Amino acid sequence: MGATTATLTITIASGVNSNNDIISAVNLGTDGLNLAGLTAVGPTGSGIWTANQASINSTSNCTKGNGSFMCAAGSVLIANGGTYTWTFSYDSNTAISLLDPDSIHIGANYDPHQGWIVSQSIGGTSVPEPASLTLLGLGLFGVPFLRRKK
Repeated sequence: MGATTATLTITIASGVNSNNDIISAVNLGTDGLNLAGLTAVGPTGSGIWTANQASINSTSNCTKGNGSFMCAAGSVLIANGGTYTWTFSYDSNTAISLLDPDSIHIGANYDPHQGWIVSQSIGGTSVPEPASLTLLGLGLFGVPFLRRKK
């Protein structure tokens, strides 16, 4: 039994002011999977982050919800242009491969204005492989030659 990790990186483009210059909680959606041995490490120098399988809420304590998130509560001072990374570790026996990529989303709680929660869906879009597109193109190219001769 080993550890598996998931990493969440947030880059702050702009808009940081005295009402939102701290990230106090982050979460990464897990679609209700039961994760064993969950721990979290926050950005360098940000201190201890407490991991829980719950959701961020207006008090930033990662204690609400039905276990649909890997959640970490702590505190890191942020600035425009800054990049901040959290690493979640959990038991590798967890069936994370069952996670539907289209249902994953992330969230962050900015303070001191508690409750200003930003959430973003990161679900994927299916992209056909090149070989399938080539076969489709060849098939369409041949359609005009299918006319019957009288």
